[in-house]
Amino acid sequence: MNGTIQAKKGFLYVVINYTDENGKTKYKWISTGLKERGNRKNAKTILERELKNFEKNLSESKNKTRRRKDVSQANKEQAQMLFCDYVEQYVDGLQTSVSPAVYYNYKTHYMKLFREFFDTRHLKLIDVTEKELNEFYNERRKHGVKNISLKHYNNVLRPVLRKAYKDKLILDNPFDFMEPIKKEKAIISFYDKKEMQKLFEVIKGHELEVPFMLAAYYGFRRSEVLGLRWSAIDFDHKLITINHKLTVVDKVPYFTDQLKTKTSYRTLPLIPAIADLLLQHRKKIAQNKEFYGNTYDTRYEDYVCVMENGKIVYPDHMTKKFSDLLAEHNLKHIRLHDLRHSCASNMLANGVPMKEIQEWLGHSNFSTTADVYSHLDFSSKMRAATAIATTYGDTKPVTANTEQESIKIFIQAVQEMKMLGFKNIDDYIKYKQTR
Repeated sequence: MNGTIQAKKGFLYVVINYTDENGKTKYKWISTGLKERGNRKNAKTILERELKNFEKNLSESKNKTRRRKDVSQANKEQAQMLFCDYVEQYVDGLQTSVSPAVYYNYKTHYMKLFREFFDTRHLKLIDVTEKELNEFYNERRKHGVKNISLKHYNNVLRPVLRKAYKDKLILDNPFDFMEPIKKEKAIISFYDKKEMQKLFEVIKGHELEVPFMLAAYYGFRRSEVLGLRWSAIDFDHKLITINHKLTVVDKVPYFTDQLKTKTSYRTLPLIPAIADLLLQHRKKIAQNKEFYGNTYDTRYEDYVCVMENGKIVYPDHMTKKFSDLLAEHNLKHIRLHDLRHSCASNMLANGVPMKEIQEWLGHSNFSTTADVYSHLDFSSKMRAATAIATTYGDTKPVTANTEQESIKIFIQAVQEMKMLGFKNIDDYIKYKQTR
């Protein structure tokens, strides 16, 4: 393959001479947009660039042709089907092996995104390479999708292509040639001790006081709070157990004992303030049943978090009411899920070891807890500083700030960092140093 610069009607063109997959010589004319006079040097730069791009595209085209030819005759029909049709067949096969919420998410949201990208390019299963997958991920990044969500797409695409390779429908698995998606450092929002105390003041007497307080005190996930049953609370032995959850699938409530991970099943001490609140709540439910009479919904009698008329609290309703509550009382905006982060960060501030926080929150492994909260664990850093100072014979105490003061300063810095739009703490530090 080679190229030349040709003039035509006063303008310069790049002409590429190449051999196609059938061995025929062909020519491709590409306009440079440059006038003939005085632009030969610029045209040569364009020629070099176009030759490089064309060679790459031609190689990919020949590779796809080879892949089609090399697939056995028995598998050709399936290998030539649209990629998204093959993906959807795989997703349909998951219906009985995953939760309804996961299946609904795959079937509706994921398949919609896949089809919007791959179907518009008319991509067949045999033609999908790491190039198309990377283009899909880059397209999603342009829409503000973070790496954690891109990893979720892998939960479908990776096993699909692994199966296709195992069944000899494709000659290789494109994921074998892809760079792993980098794990992003989470930037979390949370309330400190004083902010939580203010929140508790405005929550008191709210229609959703109980679910909000459970989320704040225990860091329960929303689905865990709304799935909590009276039968899981042992007032005699002062224990509360998470073994059930509520999710909504296509506006239909779905109750299940299948939690996120095995470690999500946990039994924790029943905190006295929460025990008193729950007992008061149970009395209020009895009063509501008497008031509403036959119109009271008795289907959810074992569930703690119900409306006045006995109906369950929907997850989206709980989220909206929390956001409305903060706005109404002019409190700093955080997500409902950030009550979980607030619970963890305040435990850290009071010296609770990371391992115990992992067990309290029900994280599947220690690294999950450490990745999210390690930058807040100032107490361990103080212990490390004291240890190294003692080792080297320094008798002065490590007291640059008290632990609580340092944590407060750090929390304020994280909040300012988010407000200014910094996602990387190093960039934020550089910014502060130039002020």
